[in-house]
Amino acid sequence: MSARLPRRRVTSRRRALALLVASGLALVGLVVLAVGWLGIGMTTLRASAAGTEPCVAAYEGGAGVQIRYELLPARSVCVWDVDGMRQEVVIASVPPAVTGGALVLALGGIAGTAAVLVRSRRPRAAVSPAPGGTTGPTPAGPTP
Repeated sequence: MSARLPRRRVTSRRRALALLVASGLALVGLVVLAVGWLGIGMTTLRASAAGTEPCVAAYEGGAGVQIRYELLPARSVCVWDVDGMRQEVVIASVPPAVTGGALVLALGGIAGTAAVLVRSRRPRAAVSPAPGGTTGPTPAGPTP
């Protein structure tokens, strides 16, 4: 007689696959976000070194200019006053669709991983064989 694999093993494979997919999605999202933000920083440094942007060149001189980094939408902005008017110049940015998609992947993957882990820790209701040999819930009171 051949031995059958326990049902638990199939559930374990499904759980492992779900964890693999969910954590993979989260990692892809986080990597895309990290590459975008690092790219913005590198582009800002290159613009600062090249001196091609007047705002960045003024920042080097320290004339009341500030460079700020925004997370959503992902971009670096140089803010300065020209003749009493405040101007903002976007030095580098990542398209909002890329940032949004990466956030959806990262948060969805994290939520999916948490859901699989929480679901697998929940105790299952015990099912015992009924008097007729079939499986079913056990009766609450005495049977007539």
